[in-house]
Amino acid sequence: MHKIFLLMTFIFTLMTATAFAAENEYYEYESQVYGFKIICPVKPIVVVNPFEDPKQRGELLVFANDGMKIIFGYQIMLDAFDTNKVPDFNKDKKKIIDAYIEKQKEDNAYEFVGLETVSKNSKGVENKGIVLITAKEIEQKDENGEVVGTLIADEQTAFTYFRSRSGRCISIQLITSDFNEDNLIDYRKSVATYRDATDLSMPPESEDTQSKKKKK
Repeated sequence: MHKIFLLMTFIFTLMTATAFAAENEYYEYESQVYGFKIICPVKPIVVVNPFEDPKQRGELLVFANDGMKIIFGYQIMLDAFDTNKVPDFNKDKKKIIDAYIEKQKEDNAYEFVGLETVSKNSKGVENKGIVLITAKEIEQKDENGEVVGTLIADEQTAFTYFRSRSGRCISIQLITSDFNEDNLIDYRKSVATYRDATDLSMPPESEDTQSKKKKK
């Protein structure tokens, strides 16, 4: 599976590494700055803003660490992509979405790029997003495109890009020094529970449906 090379530089002090809580123990985290909510495997031991650019907004939730090294965490970014440059994974035609996925595979060192169901609402309506996992082994090519070697990444990471119910462009990244199936499962479960502050301020989906019926 994959790994990313350009991780942000963080200046903060982390506490001693904290072991994960017992299985099936979860924590609902609510951002005091941005108001979003997400269910996490455990309560974060550190929450920081990892972005140097003031136009970028989001938080890094650290669940376990070893000194300055993050063992397990999520980086949540709001307004993470340009909605005009990224297909609507719920509405656009399959050929448009497929072309976007193929371009991601061609332009980046990803082991997996795919369209997946991020979450479902109470009526079973799916909200789809794109999941990307960086490569563990990356081919090195010369100027003629010939493979001349293989680079082994130190770590791997996963990204999920999707739109919230209100249409906000969200990215959630798994950051871990131990990329394994259990961490990936916990991460995907958490992504499915993400609720943006704008979503939480909207009426229940059942009320949306009733309002549309009244207008007809």
